[in-house]
Amino acid sequence: LYGLIPFVRLPALALGVNAVLLGGLAACYAATDTTMLLYAAISYFRLSRQVRLSAPAGKRVYRCDTISTPFILGIVNPKIFLPSDLDERTAVSVLAHEQAHLRRGDHLWKPLGYVLLSIYWFNPLCWVAYFLFCRDVEQACDEAVIERMDTQQKKDYSAALLACAA
Repeated sequence: LYGLIPFVRLPALALGVNAVLLGGLAACYAATDTTMLLYAAISYFRLSRQVRLSAPAGKRVYRCDTISTPFILGIVNPKIFLPSDLDERTAVSVLAHEQAHLRRGDHLWKPLGYVLLSIYWFNPLCWVAYFLFCRDVEQACDEAVIERMDTQQKKDYSAALLACAA
């Protein structure tokens, strides 16, 4: 009777399909997670190679001909990199912004956020949260910098941000 009635074997077949499906989903998850982390590592090493010929411009501050936007590179020993073509007035404002990132520890929090995103990449709310987190980090640094400025300094700071965004 067991071999004659096809639906008697259905639970065993369903278990096999579920195991295969679960294995496929696990492989997809691992591949995506690995791809995201590999992308971050390759981007870091490409960027560090791009700025290796930077000229020192202060304590943990470097000027570089090969970049077009300022940023912080490094987790353990973070360094600020500024484009060489920034005029001095813009550089002072940009440096204040980047130093605010260092004071807040954003060079630690942002990579941690990306690692969490790479773990929970399948959740659309995590992508929204990461995007909003990055935006909030920038706004918090802007607020920290401008809270001690007068009106003219705020205008200069705004012009510096626009110059870097263009």
